Amino acid sequence: MSDKMNWSVSPGAGTVITRERARAEQRRAEQAARRARREAQRKNAAAWNRKKRRVNLAGDEVLLVSNEQRTFVRARLDDGYPPFFGGYGGWEDEPRPGQVSATVYRGTRAPQLRLSLILGGWPYPAPWGADCDRDIRMLDHYARLPLETDGEERPTLLRVMGKVPHHHRRWFIQNLQWGEVDVYRGQRVRALVTVTLRMYVPVELLKRKDRAARPTRVHVFRRGERFDRLIHEALAVRGAGELSWARKVVLDLNDMRLGAKPRVGQRLKLPVGGWWRKGMNRR
Repeated sequence: MSDKMNWSVSPGAGTVITRERARAEQRRAEQAARRARREAQRKNAAAWNRKKRRVNLAGDEVLLVSNEQRTFVRARLDDGYPPFFGGYGGWEDEPRPGQVSATVYRGTRAPQLRLSLILGGWPYPAPWGADCDRDIRMLDHYARLPLETDGEERPTLLRVMGKVPHHHRRWFIQNLQWGEVDVYRGQRVRALVTVTLRMYVPVELLKRKDRAARPTRVHVFRRGERFDRLIHEALAVRGAGELSWARKVVLDLNDMRLGAKPRVGQRLKLPVGGWWRKGMNRR
């Protein structure tokens, strides 16, 4: 028997292996890029939180914070407690033929908060500097610039830190009414402004689901099965990130709340194909 063995290799085998290797390397590069982006976002968020914590507010100071743009405006409250109005009532009479009108709830308008602020430090020395040009431009920026998220525009959202009512809510600037502005050597060093804030209430749009583009199959959940293992094997998920996203997709398909577990005998809809991965990297 000859010591040499003749190997028969098809002409395209090397090309197929090379393509598979290139795709695997591309997937690894994309995963590394996603990890780097998440790490950069985590570090930026941590730095922003540290910057906010370093701000020590006096009793008459407030901070208007935009977490999306990672900027804030620091100012002093003018005399008086900030008035809060709106958000009450909403009951109306509904006429009924031959009877006393019925009381029905029509809803209320979004609450508003009015802040009378003093920008800048002059004639009072301020640790953050006496020039209020930056704060004036920032307030104008908050009031004018709409943000686009998921194809829809909405106002810049603000958090109000300080001794004001309902500071935990999300607000946007409804109106700015400027008062006296003091100028020293060509710079605006002190300005009075009344900021009218309105509570932000997001619009909840119902999106029609395209069933034709989302094929599914039915699986009967059996006794002893584990939900995560079923998802892992049925959808061939890779890693903890994909498993979390796949679990959310399956729960949404079956109209189940987040964190719920299927019952024994329940007919579960499972996605077929790779359409369920769409949108995973944008969360």
